[in-house]
Amino acid sequence: MQKKLEQLVLPMLMEGAIVEVLSAKFPANIIPNGAIAYLDRDGVINIGSPNYINSPDELKLLDGAAFSIGELKRHGYYVCIVTNQSAISRGLWEAKQLGKIHYHLQEMLLDIDEDANIDLIITCPHRQIDRCNCRKPMPGMLYLGHCYLRDGLTLDKGMNIDIKIPNDAVRVNWWKDKTMPFNQLDLIVGDRKSDLGAGWARGIRLYKVNPNIGLNQVIERLVNFKDEGDFFQPVR
Repeated sequence: MQKKLEQLVLPMLMEGAIVEVLSAKFPANIIPNGAIAYLDRDGVINIGSPNYINSPDELKLLDGAAFSIGELKRHGYYVCIVTNQSAISRGLWEAKQLGKIHYHLQEMLLDIDEDANIDLIITCPHRQIDRCNCRKPMPGMLYLGHCYLRDGLTLDKGMNIDIKIPNDAVRVNWWKDKTMPFNQLDLIVGDRKSDLGAGWARGIRLYKVNPNIGLNQVIERLVNFKDEGDFFQPVR
């Protein structure tokens, strides 16, 4: 028991999210269309685990995930991963370990498809009981993605810790009709209702996938600009 306790790290106390700024590269001759593809991580890009992905060597890509991200970039999308990772607030590992996992994730994707560049990875480190502004289904991480990629938020390249989300950005009336999006092509892909809820709160196109298939299940729909996404009502 003592050995297990020694292996734990002290929980990182933070109010905001962790934002990793990667590469804003687009394939040659591709002009960004201004839209953001928000992607959940586990069950969308890589195989998830009930015990978290705790190290880079636990990462296993879902079939077609790298190609699908490359396709999004070839169609002009910014790609922003938005992921809940409460292992950090539980003291299982630190933000530094998260950075190692995500560095390896980007490497794996580019090894398969040279266009599969991730622009931004935003992580909520909190538990549900922490009542933060970033954990999905709250739309805080999507708000931060919009602010950095389209609204002039300045962040350093690499890892940015404890980026606060204003309360006004996550005020949602879940009983009203879905709002209008900033860009009609914005979308979110996830394997849980919490992913769809976060996207619904921002008014964007919603796509739910089987976690054993992931992103490749819907890529043809995502790049069809006439596809309106899946129907979803958060409370009705």
